[in-house]
Amino acid sequence: MGLDDEEEEGNKMENARYEEFFGGKRTGQGKKPKVFGRSNDSDMDYGNNNQKNTLSTHEKELEKLCSEIKVMEKENLDPKTWTMQGEVTAAKRPNISALEVDLDFEHNVRPAPVITEEVTASLEELIQKRILEGRFDDVQKPLTLPSKSPREKIELDENKSEKGLAELYEDEYVQKTGLVSTVMSFKDEQKKEASMLFKKLCLKLDAPSHFHITPKPVLFFSIVIEDMSMQANVPALAMEEINSLWNILAVSDAAMLAPEELFAGKGDVKEETELTKAERKRRRANKKRKFKAEATKRMARKAQQNSASNNAAGNEEL
Repeated sequence: MGLDDEEEEGNKMENARYEEFFGGKRTGQGKKPKVFGRSNDSDMDYGNNNQKNTLSTHEKELEKLCSEIKVMEKENLDPKTWTMQGEVTAAKRPNISALEVDLDFEHNVRPAPVITEEVTASLEELIQKRILEGRFDDVQKPLTLPSKSPREKIELDENKSEKGLAELYEDEYVQKTGLVSTVMSFKDEQKKEASMLFKKLCLKLDAPSHFHITPKPVLFFSIVIEDMSMQANVPALAMEEINSLWNILAVSDAAMLAPEELFAGKGDVKEETELTKAERKRRRANKKRKFKAEATKRMARKAQQNSASNNAAGNEEL
């Protein structure tokens, strides 16, 4: 009995209809065509929408950032256009493609000035002023003077010079200074002789008032100073003018010392124990030199006294 009842219930379930469970059929709705795979796609979309709704704001930002990174990586990996490849020749770009792009390139020509109302007004005023003044000539460019003198072109002589290098330098110095020796006339010789006589007279007149004894000026040395010509065998004395322009005195190098050199002491005073070996030898040599000088003086005095006494005795005998 139990098996038969179960079989009958199974048959009823197999023959069951929609109306038995949910009532009558819906009106106003047509039958929709069956599309294969529609149910699966709708289920996936519904699952994704639910997943998006459940994401947090941080996860949404990360997802957006990942999508942007993917787009940028794709752009980097894709081949670039010819405008983004740097310097491109005509063979590497499509034909007549440069006309379709606004290119930036440098011009070697100065750009034209922008013409405005102020520029036109200033030009009109300038033209009217020129017409009233009657100036119709072109503006002359002012001459710019060079700041440096032009270099002189020196012509090099390839021939061997007959003069030596010292003679060439001497001639060049004489030409620059203008100390060219000229032939003296009779009047010039008389003037020179008169000037020398006057200098000698001034020297004799000024000598008594001088504190130091000065040697007489040499004739040819004064001539050297007047002519400023180069001569050899000149004495080692520096000539300078003192008391008057006509008095030339010879001053040695020893008299041209500074006050520190004149009044400087002989050195530090040292005892015998503080002296070095070299200083002891020097002091001993100085003592010997002084002793010899004094001995020679004594001998000379004795000889003079003996000769004087002998002369006196001879005179008495006579």
